[in-house]
Amino acid sequence: MISVLKEPKCPAIVVVLDTSSIDSDEVDANDFLVEKLIDEFPFPLTLLKTSSNSTLDMWNGNQVKPKNHIEPVCSNVVIISNQAGKLQSLHRQVKDHYYVDIALIVLTQQGKAQEIDVVIKDVRNENLFGVLERPGRMTEIRFWTVDDVVHSILLKPHQIVQKKNLISFKGKWSGRQLKIAAIDNPPTVIFDKKSSAIGGVEPSLIKLMSQHLGFTYDYIRAPPNEMWGNVVNFENGTMILTGLLGMLGRKEADVTVGNFYLSIKRMMYIDFTAIYKFSYESFLVPAPKPYPKWTALFYPFTLATWVATIVATVMIIIMLRFVARWQQFFSPSRGNDVFSSFQFCSLYVIGNLLNVQVQPQSILSNANRMFLIWWLFGTLILTTGYRSGLISHMTFPFTPPPIDTFQQLVDSPLKKTSFGDFTKNTLLNATSQKERMLGQELIPNFNLTGMFVLLDSGLWAVESDLENLLYMAATMYPTTAAGPKVHLMRDTILPSGVAFGLQKDSQLKPYFDKEIQRLIEAGLVDYHRLQFAKKLDKWNPKKTNSLISFSLNSLQGCFLLLIIGVVISTIIFTGEVVFNLLKTWRIKRSSENNSF
Repeated sequence: MISVLKEPKCPAIVVVLDTSSIDSDEVDANDFLVEKLIDEFPFPLTLLKTSSNSTLDMWNGNQVKPKNHIEPVCSNVVIISNQAGKLQSLHRQVKDHYYVDIALIVLTQQGKAQEIDVVIKDVRNENLFGVLERPGRMTEIRFWTVDDVVHSILLKPHQIVQKKNLISFKGKWSGRQLKIAAIDNPPTVIFDKKSSAIGGVEPSLIKLMSQHLGFTYDYIRAPPNEMWGNVVNFENGTMILTGLLGMLGRKEADVTVGNFYLSIKRMMYIDFTAIYKFSYESFLVPAPKPYPKWTALFYPFTLATWVATIVATVMIIIMLRFVARWQQFFSPSRGNDVFSSFQFCSLYVIGNLLNVQVQPQSILSNANRMFLIWWLFGTLILTTGYRSGLISHMTFPFTPPPIDTFQQLVDSPLKKTSFGDFTKNTLLNATSQKERMLGQELIPNFNLTGMFVLLDSGLWAVESDLENLLYMAATMYPTTAAGPKVHLMRDTILPSGVAFGLQKDSQLKPYFDKEIQRLIEAGLVDYHRLQFAKKLDKWNPKKTNSLISFSLNSLQGCFLLLIIGVVISTIIFTGEVVFNLLKTWRIKRSSENNSF
């Protein structure tokens, strides 16, 4: 029976003897058993005993190790006790002091099966064995298996059991009912509000694993305002675990689903399966709105081009008039040059820019002719480029560049929010200054769906994992013919492994790890991720109509200029009428005065 301890990969053995309430004969019997262990196992051996208060104490012998000694190698453990009620306490103390490997054995000389089953069901470890003495020098071995049942094997005198004899009991999941805690975090987990069904990527993987391992399961929903959960410390020193973290910590669930990130803080209280994907965090921001159509009049040229065009226009007007006036000053007999008039110079140069090709006949200066040649060539290029850009901007809405970097997000006036304080605390402890600044502006929110509703206002940026952002954007804010309503930033943060959550020291871990590896290698993880993936459509204004006709919206700049021109012309006409009336009145009055 003791041969179960033989494990070449982990040779060290820890023997704990309960000598606090047994007589001298039983002590001698225990000493005999210890000597047998020493003879059979030439491996590192640590001997401990329990004091009267059921705590570990030093053993009086040459091979004693200090009470707080941490075994440098992995340990097989034998606990010898007459009192089954102490086993739970002893087991916890041993685990606090030693790394316990494959063969953790509890040996009691007397006791009832119900008493040792309490320990076995509490630990729920396939490598924990309870050994009981039975009448007729028979020995009973009791142990837990993954189907959540305590099995029993009865051994005859001197019969030896190897670990291979117990293999047939392990891995039998038939009848095992798992409780799986879930949160609504699409597309990883999707709650159907109409049918109350639970779907998504991880429930699909759970279904595949259940079919292969043979277990059944029920879903239980975590509180929606707690989601993944956190560690809450109170001023009185008490601590509670919330959300999925708390449900595993309190053993209310066996497994959790919902895009659970691995973190050192969480691993203090729970375990994780093997990682099945890596995820990143980012922000969903309001999409930039297209500029008004009338502004299309300005966008064909950049500001520098507009300034250069205006400067060139002014210089040409000045040079044409200067040359004409200079020619007229030296050769008055040659007549009046049309460019000697400032008004004509201005209207002519601007008219060329507006593609009004009216060429005067009386150009007396060769210098002016040369100026006009180059000016007309320049206006040809400028007007062609402007018309092309104008048509482009009238056809396709012009929008400012979106927010794509965290620096742009920090500089923007948008309010930033994320679920809970996990991301905020992580960013506040980041090495990058811009990430710390972003963490300072981040506002915790405890309503995942409500966060995305804030995007309607155009004043908020929402943080979540990439798959969730894409799914929510595609379902809540699909791209329309008018353009996208939201935009997914290019920069990402917090690369993290995603796995299923398990109870601390859960015996489900090796089975789940093996199944996850099988699903990854078979391509089923990527397949189901694609099945539930939703992405924003790329916006194409020509998608719905291959023939583009200019609408009033597209030409609003043109009609705006017409209205402005009519108003200015009306004002000038009114001024001219008033001026002429006043001039006529003065002439008439002057004539009347002269007649007297």
